[in-house]
Parts: sequence; structure tokens; C-alpha cells
Amino acid sequence: MVPVIRCRSGVCPLPGPHLVLLFLEQKFAAEEKLTTMPRRSISILILIAAILLTTGLSWFALRNYSSAAPVAEDNLRGMALTIASAMEGVAARDLSLNSLASFQSREIAYVMLISASGKILFHSNPDLTGNEVGDNRYRSVLTTGVLGEERVRLGTGEYVYEFQTPFHLSGKTCVLRLALHTWRSEAVMRRARLGVALIFSLLVLGWLLGGAVYLLLRRQDAQEKRLARQNELARLGEVGAVLVHEVRNPLAGIKGYGQLLEERLPDGRDRYYAQLIVRESLRLEQLADDILLFTRSDAAVSLPGNLSTVAAQLTVLLAPQLEAAGVRMTVNIAEQVNVRCPEDGLHRLLLNLLTNAIQALTAGGEIVLTVQCHGNEVEISVADSGSGIEPEMLSGLFEPFRTSKARGAGLGLALCKKIVDGCGGSIAAVSAPGGGALFVVKLPAVLPEGTV
Repeated sequence: MVPVIRCRSGVCPLPGPHLVLLFLEQKFAAEEKLTTMPRRSISILILIAAILLTTGLSWFALRNYSSAAPVAEDNLRGMALTIASAMEGVAARDLSLNSLASFQSREIAYVMLISASGKILFHSNPDLTGNEVGDNRYRSVLTTGVLGEERVRLGTGEYVYEFQTPFHLSGKTCVLRLALHTWRSEAVMRRARLGVALIFSLLVLGWLLGGAVYLLLRRQDAQEKRLARQNELARLGEVGAVLVHEVRNPLAGIKGYGQLLEERLPDGRDRYYAQLIVRESLRLEQLADDILLFTRSDAAVSLPGNLSTVAAQLTVLLAPQLEAAGVRMTVNIAEQVNVRCPEDGLHRLLLNLLTNAIQALTAGGEIVLTVQCHGNEVEISVADSGSGIEPEMLSGLFEPFRTSKARGAGLGLALCKKIVDGCGGSIAAVSAPGGGALFVVKLPAVLPEGTV
């Protein structure tokens, strides 16, 4: 008798081995989620702090740079006012203006004193004293009394700061034109630009280092998850091995007695029940084999396998199932396509993919198996015209014990991935644009001898 428990709706079967394993898998996933939540919160806080620090330093650097230009101009203006005031005091005591020649420094490019008529009363270059000034820019200073300042270019190509101010001399108003070198102000601006460049360089370096650390932590986290996953699978394997060992012997007896009853009972309801016993026993036997295969840690093999031979065997094997489901299967494959994967692995891989495709087609449809060679790689694609893969199922499609089928254990695609990974290949699944699912397997090719 099959073990049962009582529930509100009547008699409910006890959970099978795959349900126990699924419970353990969900338990491990919940534990992993609890450990990753604090890490995610800390990462978010660090990211917010980094953004705030970057914003603050950027604002500080740009503010200092924007204030550097006015500071430099104020320094030049203050120096020019100081020199002009001193020269006016000296000129008041020496009407000959000869004492003005003593005003020489590295900052002064030239000095000239212009009368209201435009005559140069004094110039730092004595050869120009007494000549007429060559422009009328001084007149606006005489008429308005407002200080004038601008950047002018000398004949040598240098830009200087030119300052013009009213100059009182012996009861008449003249104009003092003073040109100062801008190397001090340019030094201020260079320091400001260097500060901005340094701060932004440090910020970029900080973000690059932060990104590198983030990638290293992600890689470490992925390795830890992979190790935890291996430990989980090891524990699941132990549980699965114990369950399978305990189930297989009585299961073989149940199947044997069921087959014996099926042979001896006449057609009718009792014979139908015996057939159900045999069918369910075969399903549990297949589930036990899948659990053992998934939890077994075999060394990777590199034996060649012929895809044409495996495809031909599966075409014959699946013919009754295809006919019963009204599904048409098309195989596009060359006669000799060898891959670095043993034929028993290829057989199980393609059988699982094709069986899933048949089950996805509820009312007829078409399955297309295509094999293409691309140099050192062979691409195997299995496409069906079903309803496709639900988006929420894509992320965990190849994880064990994840299935949308009412009677599935969720090991078929996980076994496919294990086989492909063991052969050094890759497997992916997408929803085809025209509808249906598309599974793409890439395996290393076995090239004929002498082929480069």
C-alpha cells in the first residue's frame, strides 16, 4: 500500500523524494538570502556616501576655481592702485617727473603719463617721452573719471594688464597708464586649475579603485556562492543518495509485482490499476536515476560522440510519443558531426531537450533540431512552436528542482547543464521571436585528423 496522510479534501499522498529535496533547496536559498541582505544594505550605504563625497569635493573644487579669477584680478588691481598712489605722491614733490623713473619692478611692463591733449609727459621708455599717444582710450578716463582696466597685447605677443586712472599733477588732471605683467595672476589660475585637476583625478581614481574593489568583491561573492552551492549540492546529494538507496529496493519489488499483476489480471479496472502501478514505478525509477546522476561527482570526460548517430536513435525512440502528441520533428544535421562529449551524455542531453519540447506542445506543433559547425565549435539548437518560456522562469531555468510542471522533478534541464559543463560547452535558452522556446547548446568539435 502506498503511504498516505489525511487532509481536508480526503487522502493525500506523502511527499516524494524530489519534494523533500525541493524543501531543503528552498531552505538553503532562504538562508543565503538572509546573509546577503546586510551586504546589500552596506553596499547601498557606501555608494550613497561615495556619491555625497564626490558631489561635495566637486562643488568645493569648482567653487575654488571660479573664485580664483576674481582674486587674481583683485590682486592686479590692488597692486596697480598702490603703484599709482605712490607715483602720484612722488610726482607732487618732483614736478620734473624724473623721480618716476625709479619705479621699476618685475611686475611693471611699462608706465606712461598722458596729458589731456594726448602728449606723453612721462614714459618708462625715455625715447617715447614727448610723443603723442597713438590711441584715444585715455579720453574716457578723463571725461568720466572712472578707472579703466583691460588686457592688451604687446608687440612681443605678451598679454598684460593695463590700468588707467586719473592723475593729478600741478592742478591739472592727466591719465596714468600702467601696464603690469600677469604672471602672478596666471600663477594663481594655474594653481586653481591644478587643484581642480588634482581633485577630479583623485575622484576618478577613487571611483576606479572602488569599481575594482567592487568587481573583486563580486567575484569573491560569486566564488563563495559557488562554494556554498557546491556544499548545498553535496548535502542534497547525501540526502538524495540515502533516499534513492532506501526507495530503489522496495520500488523494484513494487514494479515487479505490478508487472506480474498486469500480466495475470484480465482486462478491466484492476488491470488498469496494475498498469498505473507499473507506470508510476517507472517514473519514480527514472527520478531516482536522475537524482543519482545529478548528485554524482564524475570527472570530466573528453570522449568523442557522433551527433548523427544519437539523433537517429532518438528519432526512432521518440516516434511513438511524437505521433501520439501530433508533433512533427525536423532534423537538420550532417552525416558526420562529432563533438567532445560521450554519446550517452549526448543521448540524455538531447532526450531531455526534445522531451521538454514535446511536452510544451499541447496541441500539435513542430520541433526543429538543427546542428551547425562553426570552426572548433558545434552549435545544437532545439526550437519548438509552443508558448515559449515565461520571463520569471529564465533566471532559474537550469537550477535543480525548479519546474512549472505539475508532475516534474525539475532535474531535466539541470542535468543538461551539468552534462554540457562537463564537456566544456555552454547552454542557453530564450523565447523565440516568433513564439516558442529555443535552446542553444555549444560543444567543442572533434575535427578530423589533419584539419587545422
